[in-house]
Amino acid sequence: MAGIDLNRTNAGVKLTPEQSGEIWQDATNQSVLMQLARRVSLPGSGVSFDTLGEAAPAQWVGETDEKPVINPTVSSRVLKPYKMARIITVSTEFARDKAALWNAIKAQASESVAKTVDMTFLTGAIAAPSTDGMDTLSDAQAVSLGKAAYADFMKVYSAISTKGGTLNGWALSPEGQAKILGATDNNGRPLITPDVSSTTIGNVFGAPVHKSPWGHKAATSGKPEILGVAGDWTQALFGVVGGITLKASDTATVKVGEQMVSLWQRNMLGFLIEFECGFIVKNKNRFVTITA
Repeated sequence: MAGIDLNRTNAGVKLTPEQSGEIWQDATNQSVLMQLARRVSLPGSGVSFDTLGEAAPAQWVGETDEKPVINPTVSSRVLKPYKMARIITVSTEFARDKAALWNAIKAQASESVAKTVDMTFLTGAIAAPSTDGMDTLSDAQAVSLGKAAYADFMKVYSAISTKGGTLNGWALSPEGQAKILGATDNNGRPLITPDVSSTTIGNVFGAPVHKSPWGHKAATSGKPEILGVAGDWTQALFGVVGGITLKASDTATVKVGEQMVSLWQRNMLGFLIEFECGFIVKNKNRFVTITA
């Protein structure tokens, strides 16, 4: 079972680097944000990042003229970690097949992490736990795709480039992918050159289009439907504290909906998956939320 021994005597299990890596790699493959943002190691207390304002152009001067002095604008952002968790319950009979048990835990844990990351930080479909040291891209400048013609996608490109950013990645929900796959240029030719892989569907304006099954946010009162995010991902930092932890119990009582369930009474095992992460954007003006 991939080298892991989980049983009813385990009060808490710290995953080995290999086991943690399996869950982490699967989560990364399913989360667009974790693929695009720059990953940094994060201490439990958080970490401060200095940011430098836009560079001013140099000026022409005469041979003996006084040289101009331009003071740069410097600020700092604090990236703080917050914990996410998920309890996975299985029957003790199911747990007898340890290979199946590990595969089920790995699949559910990685999917849960990917969903929470993309739905929180991409579009705000899941509310962020705090605004203190944590960003989301849901309030970036919005651009509507309209009929999803060439001009509509040029609006996205222009909104990013005019703010000094370089469009280097699209993160689109299935609804957004359908829009971009159906888009054409002024001559009726497809805007995207399909190159479908497990994580991307091709390139638009030289930037890869990544698939996010979790990033969509439905329209709400006064707010349009968000189909994805595009931007300069060098400005995004995703921090992780340590590794993924796992605790196992067959005696705990867990809340399922409004009902309290005794694992011991029902011959069940509960596995608590936890890990801490954070996300900040150094310059949110270089991102666009893509709306319907």
